[in-house]
Amino acid sequence: MSAQCFSTYAEGSSSEGEFEDVVGKRQLQGSAEAIGELRSYCLCGKPLRRVANLPGHAALLVCGSSHDCQRCDETILAGELHFRCSHCDDVRVCKDCGPGVYIGHTFDFVDQSTGEKEVQEIPDRVLHYRKVRQSRRKSAKTRGLILSGQTEEHAQALKIAEQVLENAKVLMEQVMAEGTDEHDANWGDATLLGRLLGASGSEQVCQSVRLLTTGVEAILSSGATLSDVKAPCKVFGDIHGQLRDLLLLFGSFGFPGTVECPTVVFNGDFVDRGSHQVEVVCLLFALKIAYPNNVFLNRGNHEDAHMNVKYGFQKAVLAALGPQGSEIFDKIGSAFSYLPLGSLIEDKILVVHGGIGDGKWTLQDLRKVRRPLKHADLQMDSNQWLWNLLWSDPIEDDENASNSRLFGIHSSPRGKLAVKFGWNVTQGFCARNGVDLVIRSHQAKKAGLGFDVMHNESLIRVFSARDYEGHDNDCAVLSVTDADEGGESTGVLNVRPQVLSSISRG
Repeated sequence: MSAQCFSTYAEGSSSEGEFEDVVGKRQLQGSAEAIGELRSYCLCGKPLRRVANLPGHAALLVCGSSHDCQRCDETILAGELHFRCSHCDDVRVCKDCGPGVYIGHTFDFVDQSTGEKEVQEIPDRVLHYRKVRQSRRKSAKTRGLILSGQTEEHAQALKIAEQVLENAKVLMEQVMAEGTDEHDANWGDATLLGRLLGASGSEQVCQSVRLLTTGVEAILSSGATLSDVKAPCKVFGDIHGQLRDLLLLFGSFGFPGTVECPTVVFNGDFVDRGSHQVEVVCLLFALKIAYPNNVFLNRGNHEDAHMNVKYGFQKAVLAALGPQGSEIFDKIGSAFSYLPLGSLIEDKILVVHGGIGDGKWTLQDLRKVRRPLKHADLQMDSNQWLWNLLWSDPIEDDENASNSRLFGIHSSPRGKLAVKFGWNVTQGFCARNGVDLVIRSHQAKKAGLGFDVMHNESLIRVFSARDYEGHDNDCAVLSVTDADEGGESTGVLNVRPQVLSSISRG
């Protein structure tokens, strides 16, 4: 059987320790130092390397060889991401027992209608497993503009940004204190943008939006195409102009720049379709200006002038800003063209809006991409892989399709340039690039929880707008923390969904 082997080396130092299966989950016992060392190294003292052995044809997965994890005895199926010792050929360690990322099987849930908070078990409907043969799976703050030589205009942008954040906190407290919950479309009035900006009169509102846009473009244009992010952080999915939901998420799980949310990634689709698109853009731009090293804005497929004309953002800007709206819409579009295409959390978690497309690219390739990128640039044949960072979707492991349709690359209903990618593409991409998890957004699910865990826990979807387009969905953020033990780092990242309840499903 032909196979490819992709690998990267982990870091750490050798040590011994014990593994134990606790309530059906793979967990480590011992000190934080021992845990971190054990995860990175074999007992022989050599480093573990990340691998994914991928048969050349989907049909071969049925008869592909499987192995037992040396630490927990779980079955490692053909093609699954795992680790091997660089010296001992017979040592194989599953994804959960090696270094990297751990996805907990509980999440924080807030029922906004009652204000009750509780911890819930993640249900099977958002834990997707690929259907192959039977396995022996046992159970399921740096502040201020980072600009050389601040101009008076830049100083004004920072002043406006700080005012916006103060006003947003006031709005957040008001929304949290409201006795009844309601859809974002039914909330707010014509004065909301002015109250958020701290501006009176249309001229002052327009000037404030213009300064925020100019300030954020200066920061984005001097930054990287792939942002490097530190944990702890939170990852937000699509917002689509639903400001009230965004404020509720801040109030429930932490306002950016606070201890509860020191660093944050907003993973695209800030605008189009929603009722408060201009307000959301102003708030996100203000956050980026005030916290340039702790707030990261990824580009989504709706941060595109072509999409904005079709799906409502242009109309919203013109309605909010009047005669000056057309000029400011163009300026916002220019800022969008400089947005990064992804974020990398602690070198272990890649965050992109849509997906990885065919996966035949590297993180280094992404770092080399030059911006600005207009709609026409992204549609060039040579940039199809960039288009798919914004537009591609994963094939669900338990989708009702033949095995050959779950494996590899297939056409997408989103257009001729977009693709759908199977679990093996995710596994191979992670192994080649030395990452453990891909976080993406881009899709709302009917009656969904706002997140889904897919592709052998190597991919998570997160969506942050409730009841989007009649989907009756909850909304969520992902909290990424260091899975420390007794205050010491283990070198393992813990990913925990935090969910705000749907209004429609009440």
